[in-house]
Amino acid sequence: SDMVILKPHNSVSDASSKPPKPAKHRNHKGISWPTAAIFIVGDMMGGGMIALPLAVVNAGLIPGITIIILGAIFTGYTGVQLGDNWTLMQKRWPEYKSHCRRPYPEMAYRAMGTRAKRLVSFCLCLTQFGISTVLTLLAANNLSNLLAAVGFPINFCYVIILIAVVLWPFVMLKSPMDFWQAAVGAAVSSTVAAILIVAGAIHDAPVCQKAVTYPEFSFTNLFLAYGTIAFAYGGHGAFPTIQHDMTKPFRFNRAVWASYIFILIVYIVLSTTGYSVYGDSMRNTVIPSLQTSWLSQLVNVMITVHVLPTVVIVFSPLAQQVEEWTNVPQGHFSMRRFAIRSLLLFGIIFTAESIPHFGVFLDLVGGSTITLMTMLLPSVFYLFLYASHNKRKDLINTMQISPDSPDDQLAGFSDIWRYTSKPLLLFNGASFVFGLLGGIAASYTAVCELLDAKMAPPCYVQWFTTGLQVAVSSGASTHCCGPFMNLTVSGADPLHVCL
Repeated sequence: SDMVILKPHNSVSDASSKPPKPAKHRNHKGISWPTAAIFIVGDMMGGGMIALPLAVVNAGLIPGITIIILGAIFTGYTGVQLGDNWTLMQKRWPEYKSHCRRPYPEMAYRAMGTRAKRLVSFCLCLTQFGISTVLTLLAANNLSNLLAAVGFPINFCYVIILIAVVLWPFVMLKSPMDFWQAAVGAAVSSTVAAILIVAGAIHDAPVCQKAVTYPEFSFTNLFLAYGTIAFAYGGHGAFPTIQHDMTKPFRFNRAVWASYIFILIVYIVLSTTGYSVYGDSMRNTVIPSLQTSWLSQLVNVMITVHVLPTVVIVFSPLAQQVEEWTNVPQGHFSMRRFAIRSLLLFGIIFTAESIPHFGVFLDLVGGSTITLMTMLLPSVFYLFLYASHNKRKDLINTMQISPDSPDDQLAGFSDIWRYTSKPLLLFNGASFVFGLLGGIAASYTAVCELLDAKMAPPCYVQWFTTGLQVAVSSGASTHCCGPFMNLTVSGADPLHVCL
């Protein structure tokens, strides 16, 4: 529609031949669609990106890249759907034209009623809690690696607490979506980090590629890879907020297209490079596999600097929702707000200390709540909102209801079948099945992995049983390549360099 045909705005024939369309909603101040695209990149590319090469190694090259491409097509489509939903809601219920604090649950309410709204609010909280925990684990992972590289090896479990102390004052702030610069900085930093990772991998290729090995194919690994890839596309919670801040919200689909093409290229280049150079020698993320030490640590710092503000951004709506449930007064800082936010942060840190496995926990969050929020719900809301809209138009045209009657009828499944074109329904069905099966398989596999005895126990259990040694390593910080993880590109002694 809006994207294909770009007509000159005020040609004479255009003005005389058509009756005027109702004006599309515009905001007086806000951002343009290219800026919104940069925001989407900043919102999505980050924590999930550096685990992608390992996901492709686990899944195999062809299945891995296929899931990355399908993930982009389906979540890009649901991203556009979220935009269409919001535009339709602003048309049907003008109260959404002013600021709306929680676009996602409102969408659930208008599509499926009050119970859906409660359920979505709860799922959104779970998602944001999960993402915050994963990103905290990621930051701790990077930081402990960085500290080992500069000669201060500290146990991962203690680094998590260090991160909590750093985050604590910041989670008390009002919504950091007010800082435009942060989103642009996030987009730039993750793009530069991706370029540096590819450059570092190409530098290591002559030595590492000769000795690269791959694991045997297994469905367990394939399903876990789905969880990682879903996590890498999990930014939809912020989509309605970004759209809301645009001068022309109906242009949001352009922003989604532009950002997704960019993100897909980065993801494919990054994961194929990591796959072909390092293969099975990667652990958790690609960063420690980079053998140029300064480059590896620079990427480490950039991703960590990207991830910590993201934790604050993701934490904010979670805290606001819990404050609403517990009737904490908004608008000013109070002891109750301090208590609630501190407790939430403690919950996140406790979860991180309980499951000190960045990779598998990421797969669990990616396969469960993120799949629900990015692959499944936007389509469901879209079908219900448009069916009820078309049904209402139909009833008004056949004089069964008056145009002035309140617009509060919900659609049923029969209405969706009747008022949705079949190709559209088919595509939504395909997207839904992909998300549902992938999500269930990934979540189930991740839970099985977490319950497996091979996994390191929670930090506090380790502390009681073995007493966590503060220093763990000889100052080595690189996952060297080759089947025995002992090949160094520089020819240095693996004993001092390799983990």
